[in-house]
Amino acid sequence: MDKKEKVFQFVNRKSTEIMEALAKAPIYKKQGQVTARPAVNGEEITTTLESGAKETVNRANEGDWIVTNPSGEQYIIPEKKFFGRYEATSVTGTYVAKGYCRAIYNPLGNPIEIMASWGSLQTGDERCLIADACDADGKMDGEPYIIDADAFAKTYKPVSR
Repeated sequence: MDKKEKVFQFVNRKSTEIMEALAKAPIYKKQGQVTARPAVNGEEITTTLESGAKETVNRANEGDWIVTNPSGEQYIIPEKKFFGRYEATSVTGTYVAKGYCRAIYNPLGNPIEIMASWGSLQTGDERCLIADACDADGKMDGEPYIIDADAFAKTYKPVSR
């Protein structure tokens, strides 16, 4: 039996509905450690989820960092954001997460895609979350992105208030 190709519904990640829902969403803190290295200018990274699903493709700019989560998922992050979200450990190339986000479950219940802040499409299945990085007080960056539900469950914990 052939697998049906997923049809992704485009979502405006900065729509009033999404931004208002995120503003009311719980705050989560990222847990754990990652490995990271400075990117090579022009380097292309395909973010592939633990399940094997391709989430997005991005090209590095000067000063960007390549982050590798414990599951092997890689992504590109600008240097300023990287050092705002991670701090070095005593092990070279290993960083501990210090970032926060607000997150909501995919409100449509269907596979979705957004135009990510880096200018490429980012996709998520019906279980994914839409998140926005924030500070410890919940003030958001205003750049929502998609997170795989399984990856989110493994790497984020709710902040008690």
